[in-house]
Amino acid sequence: MPDGERGTYLRIVESRGRPGVAVLPLWNDRVGLVRTFRYSLGEWEWSIPRGFGKFHDVRASALDELIEELGAAPDELVSLGEVAPNSGLLASKVHAFMARYSRMPTRPVDTDEVHGVRWITTHELRSEISSGLIPDAFTLSATLLATLKGHLAGAS
Repeated sequence: MPDGERGTYLRIVESRGRPGVAVLPLWNDRVGLVRTFRYSLGEWEWSIPRGFGKFHDVRASALDELIEELGAAPDELVSLGEVAPNSGLLASKVHAFMARYSRMPTRPVDTDEVHGVRWITTHELRSEISSGLIPDAFTLSATLLATLKGHLAGAS
């Protein structure tokens, strides 16, 4: 509680307290999305690569997720900031990154989790977000952070 006393609120600590990561991959003017099945929702979802923190070093976790889900490490990895996914329940923050590729990765390593990869323009991304086709909070957060920091083209 704010006064230091213990309360009875439910709090979930994910991944043994290691921070999660979410990465907005860019190649030319395109954003990479992965298709995964989200068991908690019971549905398929297109979103940016993300994962529980495997390492205490968030950059190492971000690189690991990109290699697993897209098949390659980026040429550049830029921190965008932190996101609190559900501060009313989760005792965690997720580190958002942007990854730049000079060549489009073509083969995900983790084929059990990733069931498709597509590279869409930033205009298409914005259209899919605004129409509700992409509701993933990490994709929305990373897109907003990258836009506000001037990393995404066509910010209109």
